[in-house]
Amino acid sequence: DMDAMMYLFREKTALHRWRPDRVAFMNCLFSNQIITAYGKFDGNRKGYKIDDNFLDYGRGELPYHGSTGSNNRVVEVFAVLIPRIVKDVQSPERKKDFNVKQYTVSYVPMRGLNMSGNDCGAYSLKFIECHLLGLDFSLVNDENIKEARRKIAYDLWEAANDEVLQSRISTFKPTKRGPVKPVDLG
Repeated sequence: DMDAMMYLFREKTALHRWRPDRVAFMNCLFSNQIITAYGKFDGNRKGYKIDDNFLDYGRGELPYHGSTGSNNRVVEVFAVLIPRIVKDVQSPERKKDFNVKQYTVSYVPMRGLNMSGNDCGAYSLKFIECHLLGLDFSLVNDENIKEARRKIAYDLWEAANDEVLQSRISTFKPTKRGPVKPVDLG
């Protein structure tokens, strides 16, 4: 359900069914590429050139249709490189005055949640949705997580019956750098 809901979030954003200004949805290919690119960045702010593929993401052309502190290094990749991609896709007039600075990363302090230990996916999706819609995270808790799971299932069922989404799924084309043919892992 995680992948399906993230896909649904990306599609709703691409179709302008909601207009988030707080989040951007990327696919796993982008994630892997930016992690590799960050290894080449190595703090060289002046000499680093953004890969053309990232500029396609920045222009909205890809994808085809968008604490313990243990994850700080993973998040840093995005916090450093995403602002640079945003700058590189600006018009020449805007680019010269466009200041690039690393995003700040902050963790929302939360009381102990997920007492059952089985609802991390539902919590993750609902926290993303709360952030997307500007809602308080305290709306999601152990008392209503089962209802949140039902809502996720309903959203997926509704999407499966949405003619526009059905059309987009049926005409999906892999990203330029993705495999053209399916790979048999069996």
